[in-house]
Amino acid sequence: MTLEGLKTFVAEIFARLGMPQAAARLSAAALVAADAEGAPAHGIRLVPAYVQRMLAGSVSTETEPKVIHDAGSAIVLDAGHMLGQLSADWAIPMVSERAREYGLACIAIRNSAHFGTAGFWARQIAEAGLIGIAMSNGRPLKPHPALAIALPSTAPNPFVIDLQANRVAADPAAALARMLLPNGPASDVGLAGAVELLCGGLSGGAVGAEVGAFDGDPAKPYGCSQLFMAIDPARFGVADLAERVAGVPRDIPAPRRPHCQEELVVPPELVAKLNECAARVGVERTLE
Repeated sequence: MTLEGLKTFVAEIFARLGMPQAAARLSAAALVAADAEGAPAHGIRLVPAYVQRMLAGSVSTETEPKVIHDAGSAIVLDAGHMLGQLSADWAIPMVSERAREYGLACIAIRNSAHFGTAGFWARQIAEAGLIGIAMSNGRPLKPHPALAIALPSTAPNPFVIDLQANRVAADPAAALARMLLPNGPASDVGLAGAVELLCGGLSGGAVGAEVGAFDGDPAKPYGCSQLFMAIDPARFGVADLAERVAGVPRDIPAPRRPHCQEELVVPPELVAKLNECAARVGVERTLE
């Protein structure tokens, strides 16, 4: 089915829950993008959980976070348990504007929720000609944290590395064995811990067991924290970073964004779950 059709259908579900149309569309687009770019664990399969949490009250339909602290290049927001896509979308223009003013800027958000893939947001900063970094903490602590770095490029798409996307182990036993290697996934646990503390620590939000389990009690807020950083290379006296970055992927492999994909194969069981969600909130049509 088409990506546009999926976005519209998921947006209808969110709108029925009281979310403004633009916010519903944005949240749907971020989820569909995760599927389109090979990270289905952060995509539309989460719609039932989103719906359950919004109905239970642990996720708010508000669309604007509160500014808790503003020191120019360092800002703290409280998302009030709104969808992570909405607080992230609110933060990206601000962190980009402040980076152009100060050279670099950072926004930490507390009391947030799942925001899709980190790469989706880091890419937006890079598309504005800046270096973007996006990360989120969560529970349980995983060896591949939600962390992405994106650099502007004169190539058709920015150079984006998302550490969490496409990291699903096909063989759990083999994955466990690799964790015992000196340079295996176990070495990434320290990085995951750093992401955990940066997000929760700088935002004044939850860390570790203080963060709720996203797949746990839907009435209990997830309460994760996120961090967004933007760096203006021009303020470092560098005028040709985008040109130099465009040549790097020839030597350093990076995931390619499937920008031409217009359709997505959705498993029948997931279609059924999405239709159940739609019927539950009063959407009067089904996804075919």
